[in-house]
Amino acid sequence: MKRQKYYNEISEKLEILSRRIKTNGKLNVLDLNIHAETFYRDLLNSVYDYQLESANVLSANVAAIDLIDATNKLAIQVSSTATKQKIENTLCKQKTMDYAAEGYKIKFLFIADETQSLRNKNYINPHKISFIPEEDILDKVSLLTSISQLSIGKYSFVHDLFIKEFGGALPSSKVTTNLATIVNLLAEEDLDESGNSSTKLDIFNIDEKIVYNELEIIKDTTINEYLPYYSKLDRIYKEFEYEGKNKRISVLRKLTSFYEKEMCNININNVERFFNVVSSVEEYINNSNNLNDLEEDIVEMCVKIIAVDAFIRCKIFKNPKGYNYVAT
Repeated sequence: MKRQKYYNEISEKLEILSRRIKTNGKLNVLDLNIHAETFYRDLLNSVYDYQLESANVLSANVAAIDLIDATNKLAIQVSSTATKQKIENTLCKQKTMDYAAEGYKIKFLFIADETQSLRNKNYINPHKISFIPEEDILDKVSLLTSISQLSIGKYSFVHDLFIKEFGGALPSSKVTTNLATIVNLLAEEDLDESGNSSTKLDIFNIDEKIVYNELEIIKDTTINEYLPYYSKLDRIYKEFEYEGKNKRISVLRKLTSFYEKEMCNININNVERFFNVVSSVEEYINNSNNLNDLEEDIVEMCVKIIAVDAFIRCKIFKNPKGYNYVAT
């Protein structure tokens, strides 16, 4: 199952990061801690739907606090050393009093040590900031527990975050994909923009969906740019259907899966989601063993044609009320 595969890879990378930070700390080499803080910001945002930013970006040299979510009133200290004294030192800080006055909750994320024993202790909290040790002391174990309970779509998104951050070995042998087949065929077409489409499209209906999904900024430069190629791709799909093959269905469902993964990230807008889908599809195709020897810009162009087509066919992005498949 993919869930088990994702868990194994995520837990392995977290364990490696934890050990490396701990070893470097003993050697007083702390540069990895700085980079890890940014990674954990993105991880916490992905897992818990926070909107954390670096505290030092918002206000230079914020003592004790590393990450701030102003929307959810949350302050987080990220540290490699887990001790009762460290927690109490932060709870007693003057800045903590300021956060308490603004109604913030405070959490502690310890990225190298396990913290089960710390959750059962009582703490001096002079400023009465919201802090429940059982819930607000986090470590790699509690993080993995939360990750393991995610929906499969969100699980996949978090897994991708780890792959992008830590890298991952490509499979020893690439696989054949229907998306690569479609790109190969589309690349052979005469994509002269002056060509007339044999299929009429309800442009008003498309415009309504563009506005509904707040994609106006890419209407002319991307969506309308690739609309003229709709009929060429439609003909390729239909040729496979005549042969009894399921390439069209599998291709469109694959694009839907990439879009669903992007929907799990609430911290980006729909324009970013669209281009993230394009990038994911392009990467997926480039890792296929049946992709012809095509220039990078040709592959990108074909992928954008496929993505705009999926948008028209109601396979990606939400549809306004009354919106139907818009070929007429």
